[in-house]
Amino acid sequence: MASGSIIVPSTTIENEFSNITRNHFPDDFVFGTGTSAYQNEGGATKGGRGLSVWDVFTLRTPGKITDGSNGNVAVDMYSKYKEDIKMMKSMGFDAYRFSISWPRILPGGKLCLGVNQEGIDFYNDLINTLLANALCDSLSLGSSFLLEQEDDFRDYAELCFWEFGDRVKHWFTLNEPWTYTVQGYVARIFPPGKKAPASAPALALAPTNKVANLISTLSLASVNKVADNLIPFNKVVNKIGHNFIPYRGFNMSDLDQITTYDDEFTTYSDVHDRTRNAPLNETVLLTQMLSAPKERSVSSEEKLCWSKQAKEGYTVARNLLLAHAAAVQSYRNKFKEHQKGKIGITLVCHWFEPFDDTNVEDKKASKRALDFMLGWFLEPVLSGRYPKNMTDFVPRENLKPFSREESELLKGSIDFLGLNYYTAWYATNDPYPDAEEGYYRDQKVKFLTEKDGKPIGVDEQNNPKLTAYDACRDKRRVNYFRDHLGNILKAMNDGTSREKVKVKGYFAWSWCDNFEWKDGYTVRFGIIYVDYMNHLKRYPKDSAMWFSKFLVKKTIVA
Repeated sequence: MASGSIIVPSTTIENEFSNITRNHFPDDFVFGTGTSAYQNEGGATKGGRGLSVWDVFTLRTPGKITDGSNGNVAVDMYSKYKEDIKMMKSMGFDAYRFSISWPRILPGGKLCLGVNQEGIDFYNDLINTLLANALCDSLSLGSSFLLEQEDDFRDYAELCFWEFGDRVKHWFTLNEPWTYTVQGYVARIFPPGKKAPASAPALALAPTNKVANLISTLSLASVNKVADNLIPFNKVVNKIGHNFIPYRGFNMSDLDQITTYDDEFTTYSDVHDRTRNAPLNETVLLTQMLSAPKERSVSSEEKLCWSKQAKEGYTVARNLLLAHAAAVQSYRNKFKEHQKGKIGITLVCHWFEPFDDTNVEDKKASKRALDFMLGWFLEPVLSGRYPKNMTDFVPRENLKPFSREESELLKGSIDFLGLNYYTAWYATNDPYPDAEEGYYRDQKVKFLTEKDGKPIGVDEQNNPKLTAYDACRDKRRVNYFRDHLGNILKAMNDGTSREKVKVKGYFAWSWCDNFEWKDGYTVRFGIIYVDYMNHLKRYPKDSAMWFSKFLVKKTIVA
């Protein structure tokens, strides 16, 4: 060191919430974490479990999952739940939110087709393990089967109330019905992922027999290598502005790919790079044979088909809402008085910021986007009707109004609201959206990912090259949880009594890395790292260590 140099001590840069702890929150505020049955449980062929729609979807169409994977094993909480619960307790969590796998307790999907006692016993033991570790539970009924009939869901819900309601005191009828509806029946990247009705012309060229024969002769390992490079073709979208709302785990590189699925195959533009691990001859053949078809004009027959599809999503959402209301009515009439529990619903919503906050139309667009995502389901369970933005912008023949009886059944059908939040988007008014039909066209909104070169959303991609130690360094997630909880606390405390937000708990998503729907195992959301290459061993990430410190309760001296 040169003579006369001055040593400047290092300093820690602190933000507004650097020193926040659970002790800043009310004593009865609940801190928990959560998982989802198909994403975490595994044990697909164990304990008498039947098939769910995700089993069928992932096994029959592995190409629709980024890495061709499925939830057959997932992270094996089916056999590891006791050790996971002990870890939750040791970290200081108060509660655990999980979901019931419908086919594990009703393998045939209907009560009349038989109850699987082994599945009932599994969830009874899980619940009892939680109680033994002084953890309360919040149970989501979910919807592992397609809700073809409202009565089926009510029967399934009543079975759960009867078997578990003596210990479970917080019930969620549905988890993210928006996701189930839009990703399954509009974007069609979730089950059932149906293609257009047979009467409509195909939106893309079907594979030739030569290609189909080639695919059938490839080894399973080879198919798995190339399947994630084959995507149904619809329409290339702008990389900055687009007319669909991506889900959690959304990769920015996906923006120049697709908006909806059909059952035909084509390749990514960078297929050569993405199939570099596949045998050379297979890569060359697939690249040559499966090139994307050219865009063409839209016929009147196709427009009629799209009109039918536009109605489908709204119909599914309506049925989900009525199924929710039926389950709530059943719980309140038959179980609530004796079990003393509460019942609600979990919705999902991104935040939509006006792209130009000085532009009146952009402000209206952001509010419209909120109504089309959150208000679509929240307004009916509060008031028994759809938001005005939807009744004004959706054709009446597509958004069937509720009858007086249905409206009364829906109105006030929640004791509490669960809200899942993952990211934020910019919204700008778009009178002529670049979308063929339905939900995304009706909104008249374009969604943007960045402004002035600065992105508004974040996620974490899985990097298989990292060691477990390096992968557990997730400072960005630590900052997210800290700042998010800090802002929740501000919302609870700032302003007048009417302005203060009543929040009763926070459940961190997610407990551990898992099968992340269409993204498979390519993204990680957990605070616990799962080593997929080493017997699914668990390692606490920095975010888990942060929670362990954050959740330490103050000691009261007598």
